[in-house]
Amino acid sequence: MLSESLDSTKVLENIGIPNNFDVKTIPYAIILIIIFFLIYKAVGKVFAKHSKYFPFEENITKLLEKLIKVAIIFIAIITIGGQLGVNTTSLIAIFSIFGLAISLSVQNIISNAANGINIYATHPFKIGDRIKIDSPGETDDIEGIVNDINLMYTKIINSKNEVIFVPNNKVGQATIINFSHERYRKIEYTIGVSYDNNIEDVKKALTELLEEEPLVIKDNGITVFVSDYDQSSINYTFRAHTEHTNYYDCLWNIKSHIKPKFDQYGISIPYPQLDVTLINK
Repeated sequence: MLSESLDSTKVLENIGIPNNFDVKTIPYAIILIIIFFLIYKAVGKVFAKHSKYFPFEENITKLLEKLIKVAIIFIAIITIGGQLGVNTTSLIAIFSIFGLAISLSVQNIISNAANGINIYATHPFKIGDRIKIDSPGETDDIEGIVNDINLMYTKIINSKNEVIFVPNNKVGQATIINFSHERYRKIEYTIGVSYDNNIEDVKKALTELLEEEPLVIKDNGITVFVSDYDQSSINYTFRAHTEHTNYYDCLWNIKSHIKPKFDQYGISIPYPQLDVTLINK
């Protein structure tokens, strides 16, 4: 009876210590504790001194620091526990379930962050570019100047000077049109003219108008052609190039001078009319 009660294995089991516990492993465990403690402290110092150089917002940097520290603690528990003879399989299972629950609760955050990193890596646009975000399933596209790119959102300022924060997961799923990627941008515009006017006169007037516009790049060519025959008008389309930064100024200048130029050539622009015939009986 006395020998059974003094059995070291049963005593260890009764006080919760693994039966394969070896006192000789304690020094190694202490060394591991010190190493992981130093690593934990080093991570904190690195973020404290160099976080301003990270391409993330302050709150994202703090979140990243916490995640790394939690990972260090998790690895330390598993490593030290294994050194002391603890069955780490159950610990890993518990941490896996815990990690899954966290990942599900922050799924959108992870998706935004992943797409933010992808934007940083692939550079589909940069700050100052004019872009249009064509998201699947959305009725209204987002167009404007990119003001800021961070890990979670892309900030765009539209023509109304409204600031739009677009989640990066939405940006990652959308078709991006970058109007600033190339130096020149093509202007294409269609206008209807009366059937009574001579086609060559209309083409000459539009060509002359484009050649007189200083923002049009003449070396890239100017094209004017008949694009369609409508019910009440012949439609003419012209194409020309301008610097992408001058696109809207150039287009607005051309539009504002079409009517005066047509007046010089006696060209009329049709508009809806209603003819009423009275019959006296």
